[in-house]
Amino acid sequence: MSSPPRWDGWPETDGDDRTPVATRTASRGIGGGRPRDANTGRGQGAGNLLSFGATPPGPWFAFAPPHPCAPPLRQHVRAPVFAQPPRDPFPWSTPVFANPFDDPRLALTMPCPWGPPSQVPFGGSGGGAAAPKGGGGDPGVLFPGSARPVRTDCDADGGASCLPLARQVALRTAGGGEARNFIVSPLSFHAALALVAAGTRGETQRELLSFLGSDSLDDLCRAAATVLVGRLPDVAETASFACGVWVDRNRFLTPEFANTAASRYAAVAEPVDFSSEPEMARRRVNAFVSEATKGLITDVLPPGSVDSSTVLVLANALYFKGTWARPFDPFRTFTAPFHLPGGDTVSAPFMTANLFNEQLIAVFPGFKALKLPYKSGGGHQAAFHMLLLLPDGEALKIGDLYDRAVSTPGFIRKHTPVDEVTVGRFMVPKFKFTFDFEASEDMKKLGVTRAFRGGDFSGMVTSGDGLFISGVYHKATIEVDELGTVAAAATAQCARMARLPPVDFVADRPFLFAIVEERSGVVMFLGHVVNPLAG
Repeated sequence: MSSPPRWDGWPETDGDDRTPVATRTASRGIGGGRPRDANTGRGQGAGNLLSFGATPPGPWFAFAPPHPCAPPLRQHVRAPVFAQPPRDPFPWSTPVFANPFDDPRLALTMPCPWGPPSQVPFGGSGGGAAAPKGGGGDPGVLFPGSARPVRTDCDADGGASCLPLARQVALRTAGGGEARNFIVSPLSFHAALALVAAGTRGETQRELLSFLGSDSLDDLCRAAATVLVGRLPDVAETASFACGVWVDRNRFLTPEFANTAASRYAAVAEPVDFSSEPEMARRRVNAFVSEATKGLITDVLPPGSVDSSTVLVLANALYFKGTWARPFDPFRTFTAPFHLPGGDTVSAPFMTANLFNEQLIAVFPGFKALKLPYKSGGGHQAAFHMLLLLPDGEALKIGDLYDRAVSTPGFIRKHTPVDEVTVGRFMVPKFKFTFDFEASEDMKKLGVTRAFRGGDFSGMVTSGDGLFISGVYHKATIEVDELGTVAAAATAQCARMARLPPVDFVADRPFLFAIVEERSGVVMFLGHVVNPLAG
């Protein structure tokens, strides 16, 4: 047995006082006249990336980009989408502007009608969100600018609807939590698929709406995840969203889709020459993602992922970086054993706090929960926190806890601590890692099939017959240290319980984590750590 890795110190930071998180997803086209096996696709980056392929007469599929009803989110997570004819992977281009109107040349070169970005109230268009379905439960959250509460139920929220996909991918690629570290952005997936849904019609659209937990596009627009995407520009220093659409010069976006992308996402629209210069197009898209994620993700589209058959690429990038509300003292960080799933241990750096201080901790059968708030601007701004779920490792293992988190409606919200308790031993490891995967096969298993083998994308591109989704790529990166990971702050406290004996929270074994928006309960990032030293 090889000796466990030795801890030689934590990587130096960039001097900033915040820790970044980024994710990205991508989709790519297929060749040979038929949709290519998704398992052969490749993709890297942060956020969501979708590619569309076109084939001779016959059904095709396209990948859904970010939701049409969500305004721009800006950086750290990114998702591109490509539309291309059959045997061509999707190409990408050079860097893109955060706003198409920042470049005076763009207005003259855009191949489709694209209105200037418009501000979308936090409550969404149409006067806010509908009340949650079913009786009882959380009536929803009334966001500033909304006339009615926005749905926050796990089973109704668009971001939460992507949690089963996260679990499916974790089972396949990360051994269900036992093999390697894992991170995904349900919010980025939701945004990408929602925008694609706006460009689909008929059964293809109904299939996507069902996957996203919505009955209609209007219903999807009122989902908490969609509304949050539009709210992120107000907290640009902590979280932001950027969206881009690259279309071949010989194709045109439909006026309706162009208007949706611009008004809801302030998306960049740019014509590129996929047929003659696919490599240049690929670099352009990658540059856009890199800028949107502040350099955290630079290669969402690998070489060869785009070729002359690519027709369209839709991409979004979500950036998240924040400071702990109560930073850890770096001088108190120490090295201790972290127990791996197989029984081995590694020496990892652990952050800690003063003995008998107070933390937001709750104890449940088989696991403990820790809430770490992040700084926020206060007022009506979105606020964020990190939630750590630590299974006891005996009666409940990480895989079992994962299943509960993604299959039980409202699980994350219901198990988020609301009271501070006195803690005894308190240890949280530092960690930093990147995770990427291709998700088309996982989406098919969860019921999204038409878009991959012959869907109706007539609402997205003129002459859009024959488009299909050939690949869905997602890449995410996260870093947690003494200064922070995500900006957030608790805004409400329940009545305090009677004083309890000090509670230990020692995360020296595999655990789950989630980055959550405070008011809406939207899960922006979800993952698990099985080895804090593994990148």
